[in-house]
Amino acid sequence: MSPFDGISEENRKLLEKNKLDSMDEMIQNIAHQWRQPLSQINSVVSTIDDILYEKKIQDPLLEEKLKEIESLTKYMSNTIDDFKGYLEQKNQKSVFPLAHSVEKSIDVFNVNLDDNITIIREIECDVRCYGYDTELQQVFLVLLNNAKDALVNRNIHHAKIIVSITQDDSHVNIAVSDNAGGMTKSIMNKVFEPYFTTKHKSQGTGLGLYMSRKIIEERFKGTLSVKNLNDGTCFKISLASYI
Repeated sequence: MSPFDGISEENRKLLEKNKLDSMDEMIQNIAHQWRQPLSQINSVVSTIDDILYEKKIQDPLLEEKLKEIESLTKYMSNTIDDFKGYLEQKNQKSVFPLAHSVEKSIDVFNVNLDDNITIIREIECDVRCYGYDTELQQVFLVLLNNAKDALVNRNIHHAKIIVSITQDDSHVNIAVSDNAGGMTKSIMNKVFEPYFTTKHKSQGTGLGLYMSRKIIEERFKGTLSVKNLNDGTCFKISLASYI
């Protein structure tokens, strides 16, 4: 049952607005709290780079890890801007290749991926979309991280995440599937509700899937749905393809 069942359309819109206002305030607070630490992390990385250069230390693995830190802090900073842009309706639309957007999300996701989890790509087409590339990447990351958390929490052996892109006459479909055993009907009915989460409060806010569906529906005029497969869960995004 939806929390909006049994209330008038006017009250539903008021509740929705209050939730968005609450999220806007939360994101503003996150931005305030994160900016300085992220800047300090980048400063520390720069200092380490200088020390390595002065000491003539060349370690390819160390250099790679420092670049990963810089990439992640940049991503975190951009994430703040993306969500602020969504709430303030300031992000700009563009035409972008969907497969490239998926790959960029996987690249960020791979940095903290457990070695026991395999990502399988089943990309049958590379179509272009018209919309907000960075916002769509945020949605992909939410779906990827949800799949990873389910696999890790259930200690699945031979764990895998399948990312597929298929196309029909007028739509492109992106699916993120796992083999973590699926979810119960009661959880599936609530999974897109704001502040609903099965994780510990220190691990999640319950806003990821809620915001993801809003982005897909409001910014791309598409759909985001979920269903159980034989051995796991599948989240499916359907968007109009851009010709």
